[in-house]
Amino acid sequence: MFVVGTVPAGAAPQNSVSAGAVRVDTTFHHIGVYWEITGDDNLDSAMTLEFRPAGTSDWKMASPAIRAYPSVIVNGSPLGLNSWAASAMFVDPGVSYELRLTLTDPDGGGTTRTVTGAARTQPVADPTGRQLAVIPGAGGGDGSALNPFRGLQAAADAAVPGDVFHVAVGTYDGFTITTSGTAARPISFVGPDSGQAIVDGRGTDREVISIGAFDTPTGYVIVRNLVIQKGRWGVDAQRTHDIVIEDNTIRDVDFGVYNRRGSGDESNQTVCNNTITGRTAWPQAGIPSERGIDLRGTGNVACYNRVTYFGDCISVQPSTGPSYGNDVYGNDAAYCVDDGIEVDYNRANVRVWRNRVTNARMGISVQPIYGGPAYLFRNELFNLESNPIKLNNSPSGLVVAHNTAVKHNNGLGDPSVPWTNAIFRNNLFLGTAYAFEFTTVAPSGFRDFDYDGWGTTRAVGGASAPYFKWDNVRYNRITDLPPGVEDHGTAVAFSDLVDASLTASWDVPVTPGSRDLRLSAASAGINRGTTLANLNDGFTIDGLPDLGAFEKNQPPPQYGPGGSAEPGPGPAPDPVIHDSVGLVDPATGVWRLRAPDTTVSVFYYGNPGDVPFVGDWDCNGSETPGLYRQSDGFVYLRNSSTQGNADVEFYFGNPGDVPLAGDFNGDGCDTVSIYRQSEGRVYVINRLGDGSGGLGAADYAYYFGNPGDKAFVGDFTGDGVDTVGLHRESTGLVYFRNTNTQGIADVSFIYGNPGDRMVAADWTRDGIDTVGIYRPSTSRFYFRFTNTQGNADAELGWGEPTWLPVAGRLHQN
Repeated sequence: MFVVGTVPAGAAPQNSVSAGAVRVDTTFHHIGVYWEITGDDNLDSAMTLEFRPAGTSDWKMASPAIRAYPSVIVNGSPLGLNSWAASAMFVDPGVSYELRLTLTDPDGGGTTRTVTGAARTQPVADPTGRQLAVIPGAGGGDGSALNPFRGLQAAADAAVPGDVFHVAVGTYDGFTITTSGTAARPISFVGPDSGQAIVDGRGTDREVISIGAFDTPTGYVIVRNLVIQKGRWGVDAQRTHDIVIEDNTIRDVDFGVYNRRGSGDESNQTVCNNTITGRTAWPQAGIPSERGIDLRGTGNVACYNRVTYFGDCISVQPSTGPSYGNDVYGNDAAYCVDDGIEVDYNRANVRVWRNRVTNARMGISVQPIYGGPAYLFRNELFNLESNPIKLNNSPSGLVVAHNTAVKHNNGLGDPSVPWTNAIFRNNLFLGTAYAFEFTTVAPSGFRDFDYDGWGTTRAVGGASAPYFKWDNVRYNRITDLPPGVEDHGTAVAFSDLVDASLTASWDVPVTPGSRDLRLSAASAGINRGTTLANLNDGFTIDGLPDLGAFEKNQPPPQYGPGGSAEPGPGPAPDPVIHDSVGLVDPATGVWRLRAPDTTVSVFYYGNPGDVPFVGDWDCNGSETPGLYRQSDGFVYLRNSSTQGNADVEFYFGNPGDVPLAGDFNGDGCDTVSIYRQSEGRVYVINRLGDGSGGLGAADYAYYFGNPGDKAFVGDFTGDGVDTVGLHRESTGLVYFRNTNTQGIADVSFIYGNPGDRMVAADWTRDGIDTVGIYRPSTSRFYFRFTNTQGNADAELGWGEPTWLPVAGRLHQN
């Protein structure tokens, strides 16, 4: 509902609307329109935006439009703007679109206007330009293969539009470029396909790379696939437009990519697929100034970056003048002392979608938005000190939809100043105190909340009973809220998500990606949303929107470099397409088994300190949990991946023995054999044990390896028989026999680092088990598709450093 605004004293109200100029801003995926108006003092006009590819016949409805009006208070003062704005979303890059804007007003003045806009395409290196070579050095050269430029500054000094500088492996000093390319002929600095070209600031308190200068704009420059390190500013972009910073590693810096000048002419900057690591400790008090990405101006895109350890991880906001049409998507932001993502002071058509923020004070900051719309949708926000959406400084003009936020304390709250003109739809917020606590009352405008899911662990009854506070009034349950507030809302719980388990407090870090915030199988959030024009396109494929960031039975997006945030099912991020992996928390006994379709089963089995493994105990083709309990010497086996008592249990070996689960005789059934590290000896038992009688005598035994080597099991030849492999953590040596007999290794190679935990399974559906490692230092799996030395063929970020990996045919029954 809209509330009538005020008219300056002595002025006659103009209730009819008059249409003014239309502004069009484009990025790769979205086209935003901003329509200035006069009149409509009683705020009863309406606007719709439709779009279609030029030359086609069918119009498509764009996203919801938002009105900005002069009297609304933003950041302590009347806004003074009169406009409507909306975005046409998920358009095709490089395609021209017709945009039909329809303005209606019961008091008169309505009109329809059609304009055009073409989605941008990203500048790429000019294939027809000079292909020039660069090697480390202190000057000289002409860029030819026989006489390369010596150093990046020598190359930059000679640059002309169209040049492509191929930077060789090595270490370089920083450089400055002030020469511009053109739209068709950008200037490109491109690192090597193999190895690293390191641009080293050597601890400077200035920039490592500088693009542009304070006194002139610079544009159409590409910096790709470099390592940029050890400076205050990694890339200092001054008065830049149409630049591309992509596929780089930027590390040991205070600011990653930084529009330091903020002169008002920055625009169309692309910062994508970078890994940017700062040196700002998390957590801490105060608001550190350091930022991972800091872009000013209009039409900027920050996508698929992994940004960690800054004050604000990603910031897209103006410094001088208004900002329009900025996009932030597909990013993985973590360990952000203040804001994960901030789009403060944007005026219209800023879009923040499909990002993940973990370990931050605030999730997404909108303090403030100058009229809007700011579209915040399908973001995943976890383990925050304060608010998922930062509503400081009285923002106006928000569309907040399909976000999932899980945190300690309030699920969502507001500061001490009011905020207005906000639409909340299809979100899912979980907390441990109020589900939401809104203490302010909007003096004008609207707060439109409906079809959201709200949950809290707060106890029902007693002094802590109220789940909600709206307009500073407490309400116990979602059904007790006043009319017009969450009339179709849903009460949800932590169990409605696959794995939303919080740590003991917000300042205990969570490894990004270690939780699964998709809806659980019987979640109350399934099909509880409402259809949202354009915002649901490609995401909701069954016509029944779910609550939160993820639609049921669709894989989550891939965040960070190489990611995919596009609408629709998309590729599953889990590279394991046949056998899969799981993780077990030895401190709590919680198992997390990940299926090839990326769904995760979470259940309790065992006691703290148990040694986990998996095997096919009932010969049905599926591997299920097993435990070795060192405190009593027993093995406990389950025939299903669910919570419950053991189906089979028996006494096992000697203290210090390592259980080996596998099919050692090719009969289709797994058993538990022994690797006795103290002897370097394998004891093969082709049957399960019997209670306190234990395993009995081994069928056969043989010596293999050195004491202390870590054993694992796999079918390394595809013949249906598992054999034993060993991993020497001190050197990364992997070696195994292709038969269960004594002898030297049939295969050996180096893979992994000290401390890695080895697993093996059939990752590629070819019938042969190959190795993988779980690296606690990065909480990441690294898979090899052949049993040879080399880099990982696929990776999977998941888990916590203390969790133990298992691998096999999981989730097959």
